Amino acid sequence: MKNFLSSKNTFTISVLWCVVVLLGFLLIMGFKNGAVLLPAMIVLSLVIGLILWILLDTRYVIKNGLLFYRSGPFRGRIEIEKIKKIQNYSGLFVPVTMKPALDYKGYIISYNNHEDIFVSPKKPNVFLDELLKINPKIEVI
Repeated sequence: MKNFLSSKNTFTISVLWCVVVLLGFLLIMGFKNGAVLLPAMIVLSLVIGLILWILLDTRYVIKNGLLFYRSGPFRGRIEIEKIKKIQNYSGLFVPVTMKPALDYKGYIISYNNHEDIFVSPKKPNVFLDELLKINPKIEVI
């Protein structure tokens, strides 16, 4: 089993922490003033918890021929034998739907027929080598 944490972009991490601090401040001020209703407090708490969960638990695991990804509550797995192509990508707007990553530099992994995912492992070369050990047919672009 190989475990890879997501690399973290300073801009992304700063924005997410600012959102957490701002929402936490609003939550505390609303609680002190009694101006925030209970449903709003619950929603703010859940959003803060979700962002913290994503910040603290975004990782990729290679185990038993599978690539497991998780970013907070968003999780999944990919059969490494079904990976067709891995493309190095860098940019703020990643052209994929699923992006369990905390960086704008990483890999777009194409698998099955038309499914794509963006990942940003902290050790990208080691990550790529591990995938290629299992499936040497992967086209690397």
